[in-house]
Amino acid sequence: MTEITMGGRTIQLQFTSWEMIAIQERIGCTAAQLRDEVFGLHLEDEEDPESWAMSLPKDVEKLKKFGTLIEILGNAGLEEQGQEPDLTEKWILRHMRPAEIIQYAILATLEINNGMRSEVAEESKKEQAGEKVDVMVAEEDRKKAPAK
Repeated sequence: MTEITMGGRTIQLQFTSWEMIAIQERIGCTAAQLRDEVFGLHLEDEEDPESWAMSLPKDVEKLKKFGTLIEILGNAGLEEQGQEPDLTEKWILRHMRPAEIIQYAILATLEINNGMRSEVAEESKKEQAGEKVDVMVAEEDRKKAPAK
């Protein structure tokens, strides 16, 4: 999990399928659409599709959506640690200094990217390293693992 420090608290962000549903319900977009809907990413050079740049969200709605995103991911991390998921959009935005928004956006993006990684990809890495992986056994092990 990715950690952020805000308002004197260290909060771990967590992104799983549950948070993906919350993002779709509360923010109104998929994880893939966050780039456009929340983060304020734009092309620096219209002719260079690799020239993405991040800027502070310019409109109030994007900033509120970003606060909601951090609330969702932060409360998931708190809950996973056995703490009360007590973050609110208002508390987050009140404790998020404008100069830190891009830092938080990068960390949230990192956590979402990590959450989108497939366990199958991890097994593929093992296979590439020469380790034998029995996919059926790995799937059965995942099913038997205690739910978090």
